[in-house]
Amino acid sequence: MKLKNFLFSKAFVVTMMSVGVSWVVLLGGSMLYLQINSRPWSEQSVPNTLNLSIDSAFAILSELELEAIHLDSVYSASGIPGSVLEQTPKEGSLVKSGRPVYLTTYRKTPPSESISVVEGQDARLAKIILERKGFIVDVHEEPNIILEGKVVRVESKGFSLSPEDRRVRGSKIVLVVGSSSLINVRIPYLLGLSLAETTYKLTQSSLSLGYVEYSDLVITASDTTNARVIRQFPSSSKGRVKAGTSIDVILKN
Repeated sequence: MKLKNFLFSKAFVVTMMSVGVSWVVLLGGSMLYLQINSRPWSEQSVPNTLNLSIDSAFAILSELELEAIHLDSVYSASGIPGSVLEQTPKEGSLVKSGRPVYLTTYRKTPPSESISVVEGQDARLAKIILERKGFIVDVHEEPNIILEGKVVRVESKGFSLSPEDRRVRGSKIVLVVGSSSLINVRIPYLLGLSLAETTYKLTQSSLSLGYVEYSDLVITASDTTNARVIRQFPSSSKGRVKAGTSIDVILKN
């Protein structure tokens, strides 16, 4: 009976009205806070920055109070170095001021790749490896019976490259491949020549350098540079051999 009297009393009505007003104020305040925090009036369309320079893209986005973030760069021979390749969000997307726009650009310098090709490797496989690394491969044949169809050396601008050497993608690489020949060539006289001179003379004679041995007196790098051929096999007195034949030498300083 007391509960029934309380439910219909003035105190209960006042209490319920107070609770209702409190909920209205709480919900209204929350909605107002969310409205202000979401800043619907600050929504704007993301501009198109594709193909612009990274500096121009940053300037345009900064004027619109958007935060430009350089996310990554990729290399492409057809792309303009330093220009924008991709942007996220895309052009026309509605975002609030202060939101990030991620940019991907073309690299200004192409990445380098190791040669990773060794002497004696199958020439066709070597060519595939070099091309997949982005090199422009020019195949040259050189008489070499031992390395017929194999890699003799890899060159760039006239210099021999080791497997660990690196060059930028798009570089021109010369792949020297051994080939057989029925032509007989005269064996040159090599005694007294340095190793570099010997290699050049054999190449000019369509022959290849075989086993290289140094005397026990050759110890330092300087000794190696100053060493001269004291014996060759076969000797020049043997006359002619097939083009591509290897000539072994012994050097001493």
